[in-house]
Amino acid sequence: MAENSIYTEIKRRIVLLDYEPGQVLREKELIEEFGVSRTPVREALIRLEAEGLVRIFPNQGTIVSEVSFQQLKDVFEIRSFLVRLTGQLAAARITQEELDRLRELIDRMKSEKDPKVLMRIDSEVHDLVNQATKNDVLVKILGMLRDQAVRIWTFSRADDDYYGRLPGEFEELLKALEARDEDACAHILEKHTRRFIEHIRSQLTW
Repeated sequence: MAENSIYTEIKRRIVLLDYEPGQVLREKELIEEFGVSRTPVREALIRLEAEGLVRIFPNQGTIVSEVSFQQLKDVFEIRSFLVRLTGQLAAARITQEELDRLRELIDRMKSEKDPKVLMRIDSEVHDLVNQATKNDVLVKILGMLRDQAVRIWTFSRADDDYYGRLPGEFEELLKALEARDEDACAHILEKHTRRFIEHIRSQLTW
């Protein structure tokens, strides 16, 4: 398995709390599981440490980072600012193929009930819109911020109302993207992010 695939899988487990904060990740076990040498596992862990998802202690091991509520407050502040730019750029640059893919994701979301699957589809929607900006720096920053935000979302308990409103919000976004309405896209993404933040705050003690 390639290093990038190992990195992606370990990150998925951390973000969705399959690996819990504080859990020790043993390189030997990962090497055996993925059937690779030490190098790709080590490189994947180094990338994850750079993103703040693990902490590597020389000669001791690797620990999944704790969820820092202060850090997440900082994440929300930055993300709230950047999503407006994302909406503007995506509206100007999104392709028809990306619009069709977005429509497919929304349709999947309408028929899905499993919270973890819904979180994954929500992340796919945001990743697609981010990629539509055609700005690699922005995509990288938003991806890292999204990973941190999803970790805290997994800790929370979203109710049916929160999940039930997602398809409608994304359909509104799809229409604005199809119309190439930059201001509307910026506003919709900002509103969506604000609702996400308020939901998290209602579920947790900051």
